[in-house]
Amino acid sequence: MKSWSLDKELALNCLKTLEKIEDWKPFERNNSLMYEYYDWEQHADLREVYDQLHSQKTIKNLEEETNLEGLLFDPMGVGEGVSKMIKGCKLDPHIDFNWNDRVKLNRALSLTIYLGECEGGEFQIWDEKRENVVWNHPAGHNTSVLFKNNELSPHGVKEITSGTRYAIRKFYYQSNSTPIEDPHQSLYWYDGKNAYNPQKKMTTNSEL
Repeated sequence: MKSWSLDKELALNCLKTLEKIEDWKPFERNNSLMYEYYDWEQHADLREVYDQLHSQKTIKNLEEETNLEGLLFDPMGVGEGVSKMIKGCKLDPHIDFNWNDRVKLNRALSLTIYLGECEGGEFQIWDEKRENVVWNHPAGHNTSVLFKNNELSPHGVKEITSGTRYAIRKFYYQSNSTPIEDPHQSLYWYDGKNAYNPQKKMTTNSEL
């Protein structure tokens, strides 16, 4: 798990925006409850956050921090968005989905940025048997949790006792696809019969 935060002014603007939103949708699973909002594109400050999280700089930094290569994001943001938790809300220990069927990618990494102040609402990692908490993170304003997708480490959110806990969720993916036979870079030379490059492995602009 590693930390991530927003520019202080941007975090405050996002919080003010979230506090004005009224059409939150309840999310209920077994003994869990929170409220979700997916129309973040309507708000300039929330768009700015997601633009940052989709940027080359951010993805490169995440790859370096986590030693995960080839991170990708889902432009449609399946399962992402913003959540709101108030008094009585909680998430029981659970395992996140590991496959995004829309883009056919494996979920590798999750980033959650917290906004607002609350009592309770700690993010918790449990042992495999869901008997003991092995890691606990308070949901302070403009703090975050970044963690790798793991089938053996259930996680949840402790019940909110007061205040409001907002969270911006972002997922990153990897592909297990294997290349087709004879993969190659763009071919710019043609001798009338064959397309080719003078060298088998020529550098691209991104490699220079």
